[in-house]
Amino acid sequence: MARPASSHKRSEWRQRLRRFAQSKASVSEFCQREGVSVASYYQWRKKLAAALSEPKKPTRPVTVASFVPVEVIAASDLQVAFPDGTRLTVPARDHTLVRVLVETLAQSTRDEGLEDGQ
Repeated sequence: MARPASSHKRSEWRQRLRRFAQSKASVSEFCQREGVSVASYYQWRKKLAAALSEPKKPTRPVTVASFVPVEVIAASDLQVAFPDGTRLTVPARDHTLVRVLVETLAQSTRDEGLEDGQ
């Protein structure tokens, strides 16, 4: 039976996956540079994606998020620009990472609406 991962380990891997998203390296190059195995990379990516995609029960009704303008920067990257000027760029070829990003942003928008009392 597998032991549950510590919060420190989860945090470490979240940061690592963010660094990968910002890098131009392949998975194998990135893993070699980070000193981790490719198998561990995919295992953690799957584990953290599953944790993000688990539905959370809202305490209030969820409102529909408004759409914001989308600009295609490059065919190989997906870039999200936040209102504070922060930009997040992920490789569009990594479909799982793009899905996790979109789901996380959607959840964040829903959670924000709940906090605002909407």
